[in-house]
Amino acid sequence: MIPMQQNSEISFLVGNEEVLHGIDRVPVLPLFDARVVRFLSALSETLQKDTEARQYGDVLAFAFWLRKAALEQAARRYRSADRVGRGLAFHITPSNIPVQFAVSLVYAWLAGNASVIRVSQRSFAQVDIICRVLRQLLSSEFASLAPYLCIVRFPHDDEMTAQISSQADLRLIWGGDRTIAAIRQIPAPPRCLDLGFSDRFSIAVIDADYYLQQDRVAAARDFFLDTYYTDQNACSSSRIVFWIGKEIEKAKAIFWEALLEEVKRNYQLPEISGSEKLLKTALFAEHHEEIREVRQTNALVRVEMKRLYSDVMEYKGNSGYFFEYELSSLDELAPIITKECQTITCYGERLREAIKKMLVRKGVKGGDRIVPMGHSLDLSFVWDGYDLPLVLSRVIAC
Repeated sequence: MIPMQQNSEISFLVGNEEVLHGIDRVPVLPLFDARVVRFLSALSETLQKDTEARQYGDVLAFAFWLRKAALEQAARRYRSADRVGRGLAFHITPSNIPVQFAVSLVYAWLAGNASVIRVSQRSFAQVDIICRVLRQLLSSEFASLAPYLCIVRFPHDDEMTAQISSQADLRLIWGGDRTIAAIRQIPAPPRCLDLGFSDRFSIAVIDADYYLQQDRVAAARDFFLDTYYTDQNACSSSRIVFWIGKEIEKAKAIFWEALLEEVKRNYQLPEISGSEKLLKTALFAEHHEEIREVRQTNALVRVEMKRLYSDVMEYKGNSGYFFEYELSSLDELAPIITKECQTITCYGERLREAIKKMLVRKGVKGGDRIVPMGHSLDLSFVWDGYDLPLVLSRVIAC
């Protein structure tokens, strides 16, 4: 039973005090329970038809991930009579990726767990839309699942967080390193599993010779989707662009010019970002030699490096701020692909397989995903190296 603190500033986006009070006592569900799969399929279908939802690409991408055919295919792969949920999942979700709370819910629900989700105090239309549809479905044909979900908002409050944590079997903590460290200081039951999805960075690798044979407009659109679409706030958004091949200079000139045209058409730069980029470059230049800033506009700034500095990510920026380096060999990537490196986006024939082989051969500890350019934001049941339906469930050995 989750005790409710008196005079709490908690507000409910989905569920209510009664649901929250008893959510730790609901039975666990089997992995990829048929009822949950039907619910998420209905959520997908409803969002794709919703006029308001269709205004937001991230909501539609989330809905597409949950389409019925894809869920049923995943269910055939994961479903097992030996796996059930762990119990109650407590989610602390990020303030800069609006749809992440819903992605986290999908992971926990399909693994058979009830969920209490704390969303950011910041207001996002995407959060409101998805919660509206969740309430709609849970109040009608899927009412039997209503006791399994509370989505709440409350200020940073260790007492409220401690009350929910005291009954949690899982804590999914999405945020910066400090957020994760702070939540982990709050006690939870001995068997509670904490998963921290922390600060990560990502890179792009482009085969110059391959690029010159492809559609430059399509490539620019794909790179734009990977980076500008979330203002580089997503962990999977590339920060460094690595080039390999014989005609790098020619490819670079065409690539950045094509990207600039895409940016002019589809991106609006936040006002403060231009000065922030100047500061980032100044600090980087103060401590490192052999760098050159190329400012095509304030919305597209890149810093060319003649040497690959191990601390380059300490100077990372957003809103179209990229480091750039020319590789003589893929082996040069190994020192930069630390445990903090999440996604490696590739543009080149057989490049993904070559990088994967290098990571294994070198024993590299980072690089959880290798994806084609344009797919860094794709949703998956495997994230940050965790196969989440399996990690968030337990096995009944027999």
